[in-house]
Amino acid sequence: MISSAPRVYHHIVAHIERAIYEGRLGCGDRLLSERELGRRFGASRVAVREALRALEYRGLLEVRQGSAGGHFVRDVDARVVSRDFRTLLQLGGLTASQLAEARLVMEPEVARLAAERASDVDVKDLRALLEERFAVIAGGRDPRELDLEFHRRLAATARNPVHAVAIHALMDLEADMVAPRGMIGDADRADAERPHAAVLAAVEAHDGARAHAVMQCHIAGGTVR
Repeated sequence: MISSAPRVYHHIVAHIERAIYEGRLGCGDRLLSERELGRRFGASRVAVREALRALEYRGLLEVRQGSAGGHFVRDVDARVVSRDFRTLLQLGGLTASQLAEARLVMEPEVARLAAERASDVDVKDLRALLEERFAVIAGGRDPRELDLEFHRRLAATARNPVHAVAIHALMDLEADMVAPRGMIGDADRADAERPHAAVLAAVEAHDGARAHAVMQCHIAGGTVR
């Protein structure tokens, strides 16, 4: 007799993946217990555990211990992609112009989607990043990490996990390759401040075309108007 465990296992994996990708399960959400999942899917504990292990291996879930532990939805993890990019950089197979070219292909479209899909909470989070940036500059500190985080948060707002992972990895590479540690000058500071404020305004207005144009100009090094 052939066991039905593999079929049930794949069904559980597909169901939980779909719930995450469609936003019905978000970062930090706790899954039902193994026993509850077994009852819901009519599956054995063995099948449930296999499914959870597969989802953990794929980077979608994390296990937390303790009385409040369990299986939780993970945040977007771009570390695997970032490692591959860093290997290219270390081997001398990646240039700053190639990085800029990749960003120019992806980020304007990400900005357009973010403007079209942003919620009030997304707009509030993006604005908080800019306000924190002002406070950091006023305190004489380097705002560069907040600039990179703005791009990461914008990608999350676009509601596409492929974009989110790719932009996270590109920003990690940007930090390593283009933005070494050290205070930036007034001109460089303004180069990020003006376009980020303009992107935020476009996102708040749900103006996808404007967000696309501003981001394209920002990455290409033009003047945002």
